[in-house]
Amino acid sequence: MNIKVNNRNMVILSIMSVAITWLLNHEVGYGAVVSNGVVGVIGAILLPGPLAGAVFTSSFVGMSGLNVIPSLTWAVVGGAVVGVVIVLTKEIYVGIGGKGGTTAATSALITKAIISIFN
Repeated sequence: MNIKVNNRNMVILSIMSVAITWLLNHEVGYGAVVSNGVVGVIGAILLPGPLAGAVFTSSFVGMSGLNVIPSLTWAVVGGAVVGVVIVLTKEIYVGIGGKGGTTAATSALITKAIISIFN
C-alpha cells in the first residue's frame, strides 16, 4: 500500500484506528487486547513505519472502557484528538519507550474531558 506519510494521513488513520478498535472491542466482543492486536498488526503489515506507529498508538485509545469512550461517535472524536496529539508531539521523546501509551492515555483523558463538557 502506497500511502504518503503526512500529518493529514496520520490524523485520518488515527480516527480509523480508534473507531475500528472500539468497534471490535465493544460491538464485536473481541476484547481490548485482541482488538488492539488485530488493528496494530494490520497497520504494521500495510503501512509505512510512522503511519503504522500512529495506528498502533491510536488503537490504545480504542481499548478504553465504555465509561471513558461510551460510543462510536466519541471514539471518532478520540481518534481526532490522538491524531492531533501525535502530530503535535512527533519530535518529542523520539526513541524513548512509553511514548505511545502516554500519548494514548493523555488523548483518552482529553476525550473524556470533552465528553464531560457535552454531557
